[in-house]
Amino acid sequence: MPSESETQYRVLFECCPVPMWVFDQESLAFLHVNEAAIRHYGFSREEFLSMTIADIRPREDIPALLQATANPVHGLQEAELWRHRKKDGTIIDVEIVSHDLNFHGVRAELVAAHDVTQRRHAERALRLAEEKYRRIFENAIVGIFQSAPDGRYLSVNPALARMLGYDSPQELRRSITDIDQQIYVDPERRAEFRRLLAEHDEVRNFECQVYRKDGSKIWLSANARAIFKDGVIACYEGTNADITERKRAEERVQFLAYYDALTGLPNRTLLEDRLQKALASARRHKEKVAVLFLDLDQFKTINDSLGHSFGDQILQEVAERLKKWARDQDTVARIGGDEFVIALNGIREIPDAAVAAERIMNAMTVEFVVKERRFNVSCSIGISICPDHGADSETLVKNADAAMYCAKESGRNAFRFFTEDMNTQVVERLNIEHNLRLALERNELFLMYQPQADIATGRIIGMEALLRWKHPEMGLVPPDRFIRVAENTGLILPIGEWVLRTACSEARRWHDEGFAVPVAVNVSAIQFRQDRFRGLVRDVLRDSGLAPHLLELELTESLLLSTGDFTFPLLQEFKAMGVKLAIDDFGTGYSSLSYLRQFPVNKLKIDRSFVKAVAENADDAAITAAIISMGRSLNLKVIAEGVENEGQISFLRTHRCDEIQGYYFSKPLLPSEVSEKLRSHIPKTLSAHQH
Repeated sequence: MPSESETQYRVLFECCPVPMWVFDQESLAFLHVNEAAIRHYGFSREEFLSMTIADIRPREDIPALLQATANPVHGLQEAELWRHRKKDGTIIDVEIVSHDLNFHGVRAELVAAHDVTQRRHAERALRLAEEKYRRIFENAIVGIFQSAPDGRYLSVNPALARMLGYDSPQELRRSITDIDQQIYVDPERRAEFRRLLAEHDEVRNFECQVYRKDGSKIWLSANARAIFKDGVIACYEGTNADITERKRAEERVQFLAYYDALTGLPNRTLLEDRLQKALASARRHKEKVAVLFLDLDQFKTINDSLGHSFGDQILQEVAERLKKWARDQDTVARIGGDEFVIALNGIREIPDAAVAAERIMNAMTVEFVVKERRFNVSCSIGISICPDHGADSETLVKNADAAMYCAKESGRNAFRFFTEDMNTQVVERLNIEHNLRLALERNELFLMYQPQADIATGRIIGMEALLRWKHPEMGLVPPDRFIRVAENTGLILPIGEWVLRTACSEARRWHDEGFAVPVAVNVSAIQFRQDRFRGLVRDVLRDSGLAPHLLELELTESLLLSTGDFTFPLLQEFKAMGVKLAIDDFGTGYSSLSYLRQFPVNKLKIDRSFVKAVAENADDAAITAAIISMGRSLNLKVIAEGVENEGQISFLRTHRCDEIQGYYFSKPLLPSEVSEKLRSHIPKTLSAHQH
């Protein structure tokens, strides 16, 4: 009979909720198992008692088991972690506690196996989570921090250290002992951040500027929250994102909404806002506001010939000169292209605006130097005054614009005040521009040809192509009404190409009829400075079949002098091609003998303004005689244009002028009349009217 204590131990063993068993220390066979082991592992009692403890181990753990049981120990063993295999193959983590005992005369070991699989899984998950958090913390692209209530950084990640310009988180923590005092640029923003945290325990997307290690500033977007312990704030934790680039982009967008990107001057939108405020102030103080509309003269020529980079640098220099000249209360704006508007506030008399315009024009006369090239750039200015010429910003700018165009029409490098009839002129100019754009495709343009004659023999030695425009409603539009519009709008380029092609084709036709008469074609400065102009001349000569020596290009004196460095190589190319070159309107510019010696030109054309009064006006006579003498000394042909009477002919013959053209010899002819003129013309000495 078992003793009472043995019975109690047996009951305790059987009823224990923890799986327990006894195994033979030598054979490792199960000797006894309790119900908890049977339920937990899934083996029946009989199955257990036919197995060894190695049978409930994963195969890879058996070597460790055999090593552990090779030298049995006595007494209660410390808890150890092992892996066991249940009947269904599930591997579980168990914590083993064992004690040796004598089991019916067999050296055995009592084992209690506590299943800790869930705990181990939880520990593993926690460890993985901590590792994951650490990786996130270390590798995050946003700055992560934890700070003490007193302002010390407790923990920062590498991203925040880099963001603030430090080599490591450790350096950042050592250097910044008080975040509030050393990081924030604006103390008021710092106070606001602290206040929001105190009121809400959490702040999101708080934007502020902070200092980096090197003293530079960046923008951060901060998210932070207070961490409480026992009802008291233990620390703050949060993130910082560098939003400097975004803030710069926002500032750029804001800037571009009100300022010109190239010059940094106010744009049209900001100008209108400031003008409205200036007008309101002027009404209160009974003052005037002047609006000056400035446009650079011949600026398109620079852009077309030298490229926009040159033009942009000139515009920037113009802006700098205007800013230096203007007063603090004035507004200098760029409203597009080479157009600037200056709003003069608080002027008392209209002449004050004229003085300002003179000063601006003087500022523009200083030579511009761009990429080692030197330029002289003038400007035309239109002026409108409030309240005399308008009471609102739109009207004042419009009227100043109209006055500016009148300044250009009067010869440029001038200023004009607005007058009522200027609106009529502006409307007419816009109408001319609109219809001129359609003139080419509607075949409204045509050429006439004015013969040029040898003054000694009366022989026709050339024809000058003259552009004409006949509009179905406006009739014959004078060239002085549309040529300048064509130049200002760029229409001169397609029109000029049409003139060149048409004239060369006509000259080739004359040649085929037996009249090898050169044709002279006027070239606009805008055309001449085009990179493709030399190629265009080659193409036209090839396409028309005209010999190069039968083409004469007429270039103005001012054109040659304005871009001497650019012009000379091009003239040399034309000379090498065999194309003749003439200086048109000679005497109206500032040529010197040294310039004429440089340029490979063939002919000088005396401007009609001198020829007109050559027999009555001593100054005109002296200039004309000097030009003829200069031309002869340089072996250049000299032709006088606009010759209309016997007195002019007599003077020109006396001073040995070579050639003439004008109504005295022949009016301009239609293409159909040229051939007839050439056939019927009998050379003779020019001694009487020849109409």
